[in-house]
Amino acid sequence: MFADLPVRTHNIHILDMSDTTNEPEEAKRDSRVVNAAIERFLAYYVDPTHPLDYAVLISGPWGSGKTHLIKKFLGGTGAKPLYVSLYGMTSVSQIEEEFYRQLHPILSHPGMKLAGAVTKGLLKGAFKIDLNGDGKDDGTVSPSIPDLDLRTGLDDPRGRLLVFDDLERCRIPVGEVLGFINSYVEHEKLKAIIVANETKVMEGDDTYLEVKEKLIGQTLEVLPETEAAFTSFLALISDQQTRRFLEAHADVVLAVHAEGGRGNLRTLKHAMWDFEKLSRHFEQRHWDAPASMAKVLKGVLAVSMERRAGKMTEADLTRLVGSTFHRIFRKEATGQTTAADEIDARYKQIDFDDIVLPTGVIAGMLFRGDVDGDAIRAGLDASSDFLQPSEQPLWHRAHLTFFEDDDEADTVAMQVEEVFAARTVKDRGELMHLFGIRLWFSTLGLIDRDRQQVVDEGMTYIAALEEAGNVAEIDRNSFDRDNSFFQTRVIDEATPEYRTLANAYGEASQRLRRSKYLSIAHELLRQLPDEPDDVLLDMVVNNVRSAPYWDQPVLAALPPEYFVERVLGWPPKIQSRALEILHGRHELRHGDMLSTERAWVTRVEEILIAALPDQRPMSRERLRAAIARNLTPLRPDLGLDVSAIGPGLEKEDLR
Repeated sequence: MFADLPVRTHNIHILDMSDTTNEPEEAKRDSRVVNAAIERFLAYYVDPTHPLDYAVLISGPWGSGKTHLIKKFLGGTGAKPLYVSLYGMTSVSQIEEEFYRQLHPILSHPGMKLAGAVTKGLLKGAFKIDLNGDGKDDGTVSPSIPDLDLRTGLDDPRGRLLVFDDLERCRIPVGEVLGFINSYVEHEKLKAIIVANETKVMEGDDTYLEVKEKLIGQTLEVLPETEAAFTSFLALISDQQTRRFLEAHADVVLAVHAEGGRGNLRTLKHAMWDFEKLSRHFEQRHWDAPASMAKVLKGVLAVSMERRAGKMTEADLTRLVGSTFHRIFRKEATGQTTAADEIDARYKQIDFDDIVLPTGVIAGMLFRGDVDGDAIRAGLDASSDFLQPSEQPLWHRAHLTFFEDDDEADTVAMQVEEVFAARTVKDRGELMHLFGIRLWFSTLGLIDRDRQQVVDEGMTYIAALEEAGNVAEIDRNSFDRDNSFFQTRVIDEATPEYRTLANAYGEASQRLRRSKYLSIAHELLRQLPDEPDDVLLDMVVNNVRSAPYWDQPVLAALPPEYFVERVLGWPPKIQSRALEILHGRHELRHGDMLSTERAWVTRVEEILIAALPDQRPMSRERLRAAIARNLTPLRPDLGLDVSAIGPGLEKEDLR
C-alpha cells in the first residue's frame, strides 16, 4: 500500500511555539508548557486552511494523559472528529463500521441498544427504533444505505478529522492499520491524529519505523501533568479526612509518584484509592500523628504503583517490608539483587522497614481485595509509632538495635539473654525471632556464645517446651512458612544454624500432631453417621473449604478391625458414604503423605471382603459393589476380584 508513496520529511516551523524558544531547557520539559505547545500545534494542524498531507502521532507511555489531552483539545476545537479506539480491533472493516455508526444520526444516539457491533451488513431491512423507551418511534433505519462518506454533513469537507487511539493495543498488523489511515490522508486529503505508546508499537512490530515515515509527519510526546491530575484525582476521594490529608501532603504524593510512577497517571489515581481503602478505617488517634500517617502514605503509594506496574508479587512485598536485614545478608551471601532490592533503591525517600502498617494488611488489600478495619487499626496500634518503647516486644526492639547506639544494643542483648535463660517465651513466632537474633548477636559478639552454642541451647529450649506440652501445632497454610512472623522476616533465617532450629521445632510440632491422630479419628467416626458431608470436607481436598486432614494419615491410628466393625454397624447409605470418602481421599495419591493410611485401607478392604459371606444377601451385594467401586481401584496391583463373591462362598474360599 505504501510502495509508491514518497517519504515525508516535514520540518515544522509554523508552530506557535516561538514563545518557548528562549526558555531554559527545564522549562521546555515542564509538562504544562510541552502539552500546551502540543495543543497549539494541533490547532494549527486541524485548521482547514492548512492543506497538510500527513498524519500526526501523539505518543506517551500508558497512563501519561494522551487520551485526556486529545479529548480536551477536541472539546475546544471546531474540527468535526470521528474518534475510534483501536483497542482489540481485528480488521479494518471494524474501523469502518465504527465510522458508520458515528455518522448515522440514529445509530450514534446514546439510547441505541443493539447486541454487538452495528454493521451495514446487519441492516438488511427497514426497521423502526424507540430510543428512549416511551413507546414512540424515534426513527427508521432504511435498507437503502449509502456508501461510507466521511465528508457527510460538512460545509467544508476539509474540516473532517480522524482520531485513532490505542494503536499499540490493536490486533490488526501495524502496517495494515497505517495503510488504511493513509488511504484517507493521501487520497481523501483528510487530517488524522494517531494516539499511541510508540515504544510499545515498536516493540511489537520491527517494520513500524519504516512504515511510519511514509505517513506520520510529526510526532509529539505528551508529558504527564501530574499536579493537575492529582487535583483531579483528589475530587474522586470520598472520605473527607483522607482527602484533607492527601491535599495537605500533595508534595509527598507527587514526590513518590515522581520516583516510581513511570509517568503513568492511572497508577497515581489507583494508588490514592488504595490509600483511601485503608485510611477510611483509621481512628482520630492515628490522624493525630501526621508524621506516622505520612509514612503509611508513602509506603502504600509505592507498593501500589509497583503492584499495578506488574513489578511486584506478594513474595516481593514480604521481602521488601520489614526485611532490610534479610535482604542485606542475602545480597552479601549470594551477590544477587532481588526485585525487592530494586524497589527499595527506586524509592530513596522511603524506609520500607518503617511504614507503620503490617505487610499482611497491605498484601491483603493489594492482592486479595481484603480490607479488614480491625486488622488495620490493630496493626497501627502495634507499631513502634504508637507503642511506647517499654511496650514494644523484645524481638522488635532487638531488630531496631541496628539503628541504635552501642549502649542500647548492649542493653537489649542483655535482656534477650535474661529472657532466654528464664524460658518465658513460648509463642513460636517470638521464639523463632529470638533464635535468629541470638545467632546474629553471636556473630557480632554482643553475647558470649558462638553459633554452635546458640544452636545447642535452642535445641534444649525446644525439648523443654515439648516436654511441658508448650509446642505449638504449626498451621502449614499460615503466612509464616517463609520464616516471617508478625510481618517481619527472621534475622539469619537463611543460615544452616537457623534452619536446624526451625526444623527441630517443626519435628516437635509433627510429633504433637501425630499424638492427636487417634482422638481425631474417633471424632470423625462419631460424626460420620450424622454429618457425612462435614467429614468428607475435612478429609478430602475440595473447593468448599480447607480440609485440615487431607494429607494427614489420621485413620491409620485406628485398628482396621475396629473401623470395619463400625462400618458394618452403620445404615446402608452411611456404609456407602464411608467407603466413598476413603476413595475420594486416596484416589489422587498425594505422594507419600498418606502412604501409611493406604496400607491401612488395603487391610480394611481385606477384612471387609472376609466379612461378606456372613452378611445377608442384600447387604452382601451392596457392600460387594461398594468395595469394588471404591476400595479395589485404590490397589489395582493387588485388588481382589470381589465380583465372584456370591451366596455359596465360604470364608475359607477367600483365604
